[in-house]
Amino acid sequence: MKGNTLVLQDMDEIDVLTDYCIYDYRENGLNAISRYMVKSPPVLDSDEYVVLKAMSESFYTLVQVEHVLPGVGVRADDLLGEKQFLIIDLGFSKTAIEGLVLATRLLSFADFTMTSGAPLAVAPETLSEILDITLQQFGTEDGEYINIDIQQIPDLNAAIIRLCLKNESSLHTKYKDVETEAVTPPLRSETRIGRNEPCPCGSGKKYKRCCGR
Repeated sequence: MKGNTLVLQDMDEIDVLTDYCIYDYRENGLNAISRYMVKSPPVLDSDEYVVLKAMSESFYTLVQVEHVLPGVGVRADDLLGEKQFLIIDLGFSKTAIEGLVLATRLLSFADFTMTSGAPLAVAPETLSEILDITLQQFGTEDGEYINIDIQQIPDLNAAIIRLCLKNESSLHTKYKDVETEAVTPPLRSETRIGRNEPCPCGSGKKYKRCCGR
């Protein structure tokens, strides 16, 4: 802050700020998504309901790319929640590398997960600093994992974002339009895939070692 002006290092930080304001700023316990759903309840099972439900259950975390699925997205590990997700993102499938860590918000649907569109690249030294500080502030007594209630979520997310921005993470995250191309068929199939057969994602690995895990 400089007086009453918020000064950002990079234009993309506006996306991070907007994401935080939409999901983490709460009035009377409700964020912008919850207030909208109360004011304009969506029709059950409609497309709007499905999207708003995913948004209302979204969460900010650290994800590490475990496997790139060309033309689809990535399989990524949630470093804070110890889960794995199939993240659908055509552009990311072209630029991601295994081991890459992002601080981002995840929206989970029935068969896949997507990001909120405001990721921050996390360098190894930044990751170590984040884990050390967040475990100290929000970790369990044994210091092995983070355990927080809903009131602490905004503070945890803000701590992660501050550490990323302090290390200029936003300057290492760039966006680029993706050329229109044929959509890759979904990974599900009516025909059962044998665990030892080649994975349909095109990775060259056996199904049991890739998407079948």
